[in-house]
Amino acid sequence: MESPPYVHFSVPNRSLGPAGRRWVLGMVAATTLGVAAGAAAIGAWPVMPFAGLEVALVALAFRAVQRHDADFERLEIGVHEVRVEAREAHCFTRFVANRAWARVVVRDRGMRCTLRLTYRGRSEPLGRLLSDEGRRALVGHLRGRIAVSVH
Repeated sequence: MESPPYVHFSVPNRSLGPAGRRWVLGMVAATTLGVAAGAAAIGAWPVMPFAGLEVALVALAFRAVQRHDADFERLEIGVHEVRVEAREAHCFTRFVANRAWARVVVRDRGMRCTLRLTYRGRSEPLGRLLSDEGRRALVGHLRGRIAVSVH
């Protein structure tokens, strides 16, 4: 009987969802434009374009965050193969390797820790959505399941 595969699934930490972002943008717009309208009413009309620019930049930043709402990374270590599937913005990647020959390469430099899955001269980053501490913890879970080399 085969043992179940090891699966590690990561998604971005989103404490503010789409509805929350719309609400915050509305509050920022109301506050900024309200203050600017008050300033314009007493003669300081040049603040209005800057208030509009501020709201537009916040909306643009929220749009950039929204592009990454569906990001994920899935690492599966089966009996015979290792599979990494990831989505970043609109780019989807899949990397499949033979478990016996695949290797996780760890580069730990001071506070920074990076992981890569290497196989047949190719490599794929691992733990893109994790913190450095999260990547170090993932290495601990991977030891004994797949070859790990620290550089």
